[in-house]
Amino acid sequence: MKIFNWNLKDKLPIEDKSLVICLGAFETLHLGHYELFKNAFDYKKDHPEFKSAILVFKNPIKANNVIEKKAFQLKTRLYTLEALKFDYTFIVETNDEIKNISASNFVDALKLNNIKTVSCGLDYCFGFNKTGDIDLLKKNFEVLIASLKKVNKQKISSTLINELIGEGNVDVINKLLLEKYALIVNADHFKFAWPSKINKLKPGIYVVNAVIKNIEYHGLCLVSKFNENELDLNNILYLLDIETIPSKYDEIFIEFLGTIRYIEIQKDNKISNQDIDIAIGYFKTIQN
Repeated sequence: MKIFNWNLKDKLPIEDKSLVICLGAFETLHLGHYELFKNAFDYKKDHPEFKSAILVFKNPIKANNVIEKKAFQLKTRLYTLEALKFDYTFIVETNDEIKNISASNFVDALKLNNIKTVSCGLDYCFGFNKTGDIDLLKKNFEVLIASLKKVNKQKISSTLINELIGEGNVDVINKLLLEKYALIVNADHFKFAWPSKINKLKPGIYVVNAVIKNIEYHGLCLVSKFNENELDLNNILYLLDIETIPSKYDEIFIEFLGTIRYIEIQKDNKISNQDIDIAIGYFKTIQN
């Protein structure tokens, strides 16, 4: 997968003459989005001269405001997109110029970069104040419209995923996402700060996998409730099967698998022996 930073103006150095692109904000990557992706991949299969692309915004835009805090880091989303085997990912730095781009200029930027077909949801809107819609896209491209995915009669969306993150409902989150809920941190003796621009998971104890230098470990994670400063290393990773302490410069990819308990009061803001036993039991169960 080739990755380009794009200002929605310039011609990118792409030699392919025909692209099918998935359009959306993609703050999260969930089952509803997979319908868009499947449409694009099926189209590419039927049209071998096409390459697949996706447009990803670093931060979401809501009510014409750039939202600094989001559900997922860009890097975790890129891992998922690479696993899906997109040919191209175009990353847009969300700023005042981008949020104010006109719908017609957005269309022109797509056409300039050899986009011939787009895949999106029926309610997809774009441009300043969301003045661009499906009808405008149809005047300029072949348009593939994804069917709506719901859970309990509610649309699967990044808004829903963010609500579930606040509730700490990891089980449901993982059922709705294309890959398990995860984040990337650096830890000092297994203590880490929650990424400042990522919406925080509800404080609690969670069963996790952790990948360090391409090796997967297993354990649990304390997401602290009592942080005096968001930069404090108050969150704790406890790994059951590691013998060395990773460098504080090593990236740790933490994948949340399930909830052990939530934290409401100060005395419970620690990992207990019972938490460890529950985590051990969890991993024994999935191995059998």
